[in-house]
Order: sequence, then C-alpha cells, then structure tokens
Amino acid sequence: MARRRRPSIPLIILFIILLFLFLFSGTLVELASQWSAQGSFTFSYVSGNEAIVSITYTLPQELADAMAPEQATGWTVNLADNVLSVTGGTLNPGDSVTVDYRLTHYIKGGTRTVTTTSTTASGTTSTNQSPLQVPEAFLLAILGMLHQNAIWLLVLAIIVLVIIIVLFILGKKKDKEQENKEEETGPTSPQEPI
Repeated sequence: MARRRRPSIPLIILFIILLFLFLFSGTLVELASQWSAQGSFTFSYVSGNEAIVSITYTLPQELADAMAPEQATGWTVNLADNVLSVTGGTLNPGDSVTVDYRLTHYIKGGTRTVTTTSTTASGTTSTNQSPLQVPEAFLLAILGMLHQNAIWLLVLAIIVLVIIIVLFILGKKKDKEQENKEEETGPTSPQEPI
C-alpha cells in the first residue's frame, strides 16, 4: 500500500498565521495600544485661595501626534495640535485630576518635559514644567510595523499557499506512481540481509 503524502503541517500553520496577521493587524495594533501603551497626566492642586477651572498641557509634538487622551470624570478633555486642554470642571485646593491616555503608534519611551498652565475662576494663571514618563511599548512597535507592511504578509501567505499546493500535487503524483508500480510488481517487502 502506498504511503499517502500530505503537505507539511508547519507550512499550513505558517500560512494560517500569515493570513491571520494580514487580516487582523489593525485590530492587534489597537489591542496593543490599550494593553501596553498607556500613561497618565496627574495635576495636583496643593494650595491656593480659589478653584482652578482650566488646565492646559503643552506637549512635545511627537507625543501629541501619537496620543489618544481619555475623558476625565467631571472634565472635558481636548487635544488640539500639541495642546491638551482640561476644562469644564472645578479643582479645589488639595484635589487632583488625572487624564489617562494611550499611544496610537510607537514613539520611543522615556521622560518628556511638559509645560502645565492652570487658570483659576478669576483668570489667574500659573505655569510650571514637569517631567512625564512615556511608556516603552515594543509590542506596539512590532505590531505597527506589521500593520504598515500588511500587503507583504498577504504576498508571503500566497507564496506559502502555492508551495502547499505544489507539494500536494507532487505528493499525489508520487502516490499514483507508487500504486502503479505496486500493481505491476506486487507489494514490496523488506529484503533480508545476506
């Protein structure tokens, strides 16, 4: 009986992985952004005589371009160009407000300097600079690169599929040749050593 040849299982698995990455690379970038590329701004109002009603953060441009801020409870958060505005709420002395954000694409992690300006109800402003730690998100970098080059994943998947089909056809042909040979000569048996 001829042995049935099958396409290589690792090639089939590789084809499935490449096709999956092609179809879902954008979704994977979004998930990596939510899981591994999150940070936050916290503004603490230590002492003062009146409530703060507006806070603005002037960000480095590369950070502003890669950032998607979340809304803070009781406040309206808006990002325009490189200025993040937190308005519409009231911050009393001793309170703080935190704005969470996530990175939508990879930028190098590390410390950035952010300029913060707070404005009170009477219009008094106070400005200071503070460091902000940007998370290092290598997973986002890798998945972002795959997403930007998704067409090549499809090309590789097609090449692997062609190889699988060729191996399957060659295997069928060899199986047929083996069956014909067995019909002509009868089943082969292992020879005894002399």
